[in-house]
Amino acid sequence: MVISRPRCWHLAFLTTVLNLLLWFVLLLNTGTSIPEPHPENRILLSYEYADHKLSDQTLEPVITGLSSETSVSTSKRNQLQTEDRSPQENLDSRTHQELSVLSESHENSFPHQEQPEYQSKDAEQREVVRYVASEGVLDKFRLFKKHAFAKTGKNWSNLSQRNICLGSQTSVDRLHHLVDILSGWTGPLSLAVFVPDIELAIAKRYISFLTKCFPNIDQQVSFHLVEPLDHPGVYIHEALQEFNPTQQLDCGEYKQFLKQLLAYRSKDMLEWRASYAYPQNLLRNVAKSGCQTEFTYIPDIDMVLSPGMDQRLENLMNSEEVQRCDKCAFVIPTFEIADSVKVFPTSKTQLVEMIANKTARPFHQKLFNINQKSSMLTEKWIKIDENPDQEIGYKVEKYIFKYEPLYVARADTPQFDERFIGFGMTRNTQVYEMYVAGYEFHVLANIFTNHAGFQTLSNRPSWRAKQQEANNAKFDEFAKELTAHYGRDPYNMIEKLPKMNLKNIHVAYSKSTKKSNQKSAK
Repeated sequence: MVISRPRCWHLAFLTTVLNLLLWFVLLLNTGTSIPEPHPENRILLSYEYADHKLSDQTLEPVITGLSSETSVSTSKRNQLQTEDRSPQENLDSRTHQELSVLSESHENSFPHQEQPEYQSKDAEQREVVRYVASEGVLDKFRLFKKHAFAKTGKNWSNLSQRNICLGSQTSVDRLHHLVDILSGWTGPLSLAVFVPDIELAIAKRYISFLTKCFPNIDQQVSFHLVEPLDHPGVYIHEALQEFNPTQQLDCGEYKQFLKQLLAYRSKDMLEWRASYAYPQNLLRNVAKSGCQTEFTYIPDIDMVLSPGMDQRLENLMNSEEVQRCDKCAFVIPTFEIADSVKVFPTSKTQLVEMIANKTARPFHQKLFNINQKSSMLTEKWIKIDENPDQEIGYKVEKYIFKYEPLYVARADTPQFDERFIGFGMTRNTQVYEMYVAGYEFHVLANIFTNHAGFQTLSNRPSWRAKQQEANNAKFDEFAKELTAHYGRDPYNMIEKLPKMNLKNIHVAYSKSTKKSNQKSAK
């Protein structure tokens, strides 16, 4: 009997074929095409990498319904606005515009979102003066904070290739003197500005005004800010925010504009501000440190330079006589000019005639005659005829204590000692250290600077006398430190200190000024 085989393999075969057919039909109906990227992904990526992607993209023009003339004028207006912005604001603005274009093309896919305002009404000042409250460097006594290069001159790098940089310091109320000092200076100028409280906001706005009105300030001057920790600067002040910049005066009335800004200082601030110890030595160091030239010149901001002196000094610094002396300071004589004189002297010949007519005299001759006594200006300088071929007149043979000349020297001269805050023992202590360190002082024969007005005791308030007395009391320690540091005492100062008795000297001041201050306080 024949037994038939089971047909299991037939069933297996049929099942396999059916599975293959089913898989093939599903494959034809479904497909494996690659999806297009969603517009949302492109927008997100463009925004995420805006700083190195979108800034280089060129978008196709979008049809807005505007005429071609309107589109062109709008484009020009946007271009002008872009030129006035900082690089970062240009980037932010372009990113904002490109995102707006993309959003319009996909408005059905995305809900409307309000865009941030990139151009605040204070943006103009932010472009000119940079200040970050959390940044800055504290001084050695941790009393003040320094913000270097808050605004850098646009031609600073090129101008710093010269021989000499002028470094100066000022409070905000004297900032207008910058216009005058630059009339005789074409090189780099490093300026430290003291900015307590609202005076920071005032300085910000006034520096912006000056740089737009005077191209030489914008090109030549680098500004550094110094604020006290007990009265930190206020960068954005509510009262000044309400000031309408469209009402500011024209460039020719820059002094009046500063007065308008200063009027925003409150009475409470002015009560402590007038007698606040001004850190002039710290400010001088900040200004000097900002200079990047081989030589520096550190006058006060209210000095008026004689015409052409900057170029004459540049030429002098290239001379063999200067180059071969590492520890030489070249003294620039300074003279007070009477208030009755409306035009300052432009040559030594004119100046000597004014001295003879008693409308000019050596700086501080009546009030503090040892200021320039070592330079022997009336004994020797005025008797030397003006001669452009002989710029160096003579060497200072006898140093007299508290000598404080203005000079040009190599930038590695000793720092101004910052323990002396306020008035008294500020500039002359630095000159004394130079003398102890072995520097020579050579008086220039032709070049000079001017200062407006004769200095008198009536200009000296009681609080200034108190600051001088406080600084006098610090000198003994300073002198002993120098003797120990340099290992020499050429003035025999240590022996003279007990006789000088600086700690107990009372400084004279104007009694009338004290009375007027008392009346105003009442």
